[in-house]
Amino acid sequence: MANKLIHLLLFIFCIFNINVYAETPVNSWRISDLARSSVEKIKLRNGQDRILKIVSAKQMVYLYAVMSRVVEATEINAEVIIVDGQLANAFVFTTEEGQSFIGINFAMLDILDTNLDMAAALIGHELAHIKLKHGEISKKNIALIQGKDFSAANTRYSRDNERDADYLGVIWAVEAGYNPDGAVALQEALYKVFKRTNISGFNVSHPSTIERLTILKSLARRLKR
Repeated sequence: MANKLIHLLLFIFCIFNINVYAETPVNSWRISDLARSSVEKIKLRNGQDRILKIVSAKQMVYLYAVMSRVVEATEINAEVIIVDGQLANAFVFTTEEGQSFIGINFAMLDILDTNLDMAAALIGHELAHIKLKHGEISKKNIALIQGKDFSAANTRYSRDNERDADYLGVIWAVEAGYNPDGAVALQEALYKVFKRTNISGFNVSHPSTIERLTILKSLARRLKR
């Protein structure tokens, strides 16, 4: 099951990701397993037993708790997995059996830290893509494009998709008991990272940061009334 999951993850990741420049992940770990760790510092290793990252059990427990509450609010069968990657990214996919997975990479994990509201906004956003069927590609369509350029650059979500996922994701985060300002804080943190690393591909498929922040701040104010 683990190998099958990783192979499927890699294929889907190459099709749908939030950043043109995102790396393709090679390793994955289930948050549900990490949250049950008996040690405070968890060493994430690859197949060659090399330590790729050390994460805290506390952060994993927090993320698992957030995932559980947001999933309950959305009524979508989903699980969070951690994947390797140094450029902040998150993505989602659903298996043929109907099991959905949200991938959060190392760099995004560092941004979230233990901020529960930011995590809820991110998980809600990714689940909204599933609910709104943004990532559906039929087997027929896949067959039609075999041998053609089927890259992340020409299959990623549209800006309208991202706007809709932002909106629904915040609604779900609030329904799960989290502060809507988490979505604002997440976008501000991502903007700082992408500006510092001079990565522009994110805005090719996503609304501009200024636009997203304006809309999210307005939404947060309305939801807190």
